[in-house]
Amino acid sequence: MNRIRILASHISHTPLHFIFRDSGVAEKYGFELEVDVARVKQEGRETREMSDRAPGLLSGEYQFVSGLHHEPYVYRARGDKRLVYLAQTQNEWDDRMIARPEIREPKQLEGRKVLTSRAPCVGGNLMKVLAHAGVDISKVDFVISPRGAMKGPKVTLEQVARGEVAAANVDMPFDLQAKKLGLNVLELPSLPVIHNTTICASTDFVYRNEETVVAFLKALIAAIHFFKTRKDKVCEILSAKLAPLLGIQADDEIEYLHEQWSRLLLIKPYPHPLAVWNVYDLDVAHDPKVNFIGPFEPWDTHYLRAIDDSGFIEELQKSQGRT
Repeated sequence: MNRIRILASHISHTPLHFIFRDSGVAEKYGFELEVDVARVKQEGRETREMSDRAPGLLSGEYQFVSGLHHEPYVYRARGDKRLVYLAQTQNEWDDRMIARPEIREPKQLEGRKVLTSRAPCVGGNLMKVLAHAGVDISKVDFVISPRGAMKGPKVTLEQVARGEVAAANVDMPFDLQAKKLGLNVLELPSLPVIHNTTICASTDFVYRNEETVVAFLKALIAAIHFFKTRKDKVCEILSAKLAPLLGIQADDEIEYLHEQWSRLLLIKPYPHPLAVWNVYDLDVAHDPKVNFIGPFEPWDTHYLRAIDDSGFIEELQKSQGRT
């Protein structure tokens, strides 16, 4: 059986990828999926870095990368057009804003410290969504954690609980853990964005292995269908494989993770134009060394379109949970 290797940019991508890997879906489409996660130590596997992503694709070490939202534009600006996006499994920013008990609405963050990440897809999106919520972000004291300095969501929750910062953005299900500590989760407006499990590949691989690419995309769509329709099995896999890595101990947190990801995942994983523009505006539009590359230049959805036009997705939906 063929082996396909994917490198996820962050552990927050793994609810989908671990289901893709461990549900048996991949094998039904003729391959075994191997998942590595940047900066996460997995037993018996070399720990990979963010800097391994683009080189890993271009060298053929990995067939796909989950994420890689900036490099395809940079590489194209340098004349290397091999990095290509093939699918987008969600188009909505999914970080959650946790805050001290006395903070009930985003406007109250003005004049206070808010902990976030330096990464544009995290800190940049947080600033955008707060501005959309009516916050004057020039009045917010953003505490930007140095690269690699954050020790995980538990430490972030503790910093907010102790009052070292007034608020912070976290991945799911740590907003639920925050509520259990008596913290608030602030309601924020929706923000379309290319985020998390964006499927990126190298044309060196894609053009020589089109049947494999189509099989992978079909399996990805089937894995999303499995995630949405097989709650008990999904929660079982997440409890066994993901919970120990994230420090999740409660069943309700796994069920919450399933519920929220099910809502976000796209039956048809096309990128939304506003989501593409948002990541382009964050990472590319203001850089004259790169911004002559158009927002959709790195995208190639014709394989996904062919799958869609064949009726594959509609037939999958009719299967009522069977993949």
